[in-house]
Amino acid sequence: MNRLPTAILSLLALATTTAAVPDPICSGLCTGTIRDPAVLRRDDGTWLRFTTEGNLRIATAPSLSGPWVSKSGEAGAMLPGGSVIDLDPDQRLWAPNVFFSNGQFYCHYSVSTIGSQNSAIGVATSITGEPGNWTDHGSIGLPADPRYNRIDANFFRECATCTPYLNFGSSWEHLFQTSLTSNLLKWSGEAPVHIARNTSYPSVPQTYPSIMEGAFMWWLPNVNGHKYFYLFFSSGACCNTPQSQEGLEAPGDEYKIMVCRAGSVTGPFTDKDGRNCLTENGGSLVLGSHGDVYAPGGQGLAHDPDVDRVALYYMYVNKADGTYNDFRFGYNWLDFSSGWPEVVE
Repeated sequence: MNRLPTAILSLLALATTTAAVPDPICSGLCTGTIRDPAVLRRDDGTWLRFTTEGNLRIATAPSLSGPWVSKSGEAGAMLPGGSVIDLDPDQRLWAPNVFFSNGQFYCHYSVSTIGSQNSAIGVATSITGEPGNWTDHGSIGLPADPRYNRIDANFFRECATCTPYLNFGSSWEHLFQTSLTSNLLKWSGEAPVHIARNTSYPSVPQTYPSIMEGAFMWWLPNVNGHKYFYLFFSSGACCNTPQSQEGLEAPGDEYKIMVCRAGSVTGPFTDKDGRNCLTENGGSLVLGSHGDVYAPGGQGLAHDPDVDRVALYYMYVNKADGTYNDFRFGYNWLDFSSGWPEVVE
């Protein structure tokens, strides 16, 4: 407990990026409420981008930088008409997590309403990844629990025969980890394990601690002789606008991209300063607000084989346009040579 005040102060001090950071990269369809992106490259070289709005909208591009294009309306949706999961008349689909395995694309997605714990994680599959080619398999069957919210799923597997893990969670007690069946369509029955939590409060008083959500796991087999598993997550408030009742968050309390790491896929995860990310409010800043880029988050990572580099992609708001509700898509390159991810030109 003696370390908690230092942890909180350190987190707030780092929350807004102060060093020069390159602008987000993107061309084509990069604006228009693009939230919670998931990006990957198909074997034919086409890049696919999946986002929250429009029943999981799909865009394509010849390269990671674009130009991104998408069909309008339901023609560009992964699941036209919504999910077979029926929780609430006002439910929405969000936070697609897409990957390729077993000869097809999988998407684990969230079904919920804003601020609700009445949620579910669903799964759909496709051979091509294109709109009109997806089969919805419904809920993975993860049971409800008062500790967590069943949203923001993130699949991770170290190898084709390794355990298929699923990280998930937001608000309540934040990030958890469980596993899937071998066909990746259902919960394995393994009890979810707590892997990261924040109990510190933002500088503006509120009735709940700063949120950790949107887990995304990445691993590198040899970083200066060590194998590391990196747990990226979004921290803070994602979606306040100047016109909202709350107004904009105080500087440092808005969305930002953080990371912890471990020598094992199951943790324990710590930050750069050695703070435990489950018990000591650990987390090191990767990317925060800078210039006209406000509240980056909803992140993921992708390897671009054309340049052999790792990209950090995310959603953000451009403060210059003054709307704060037009989330944009962009990415920057990461360098892991120090053992920790750093945004670089």
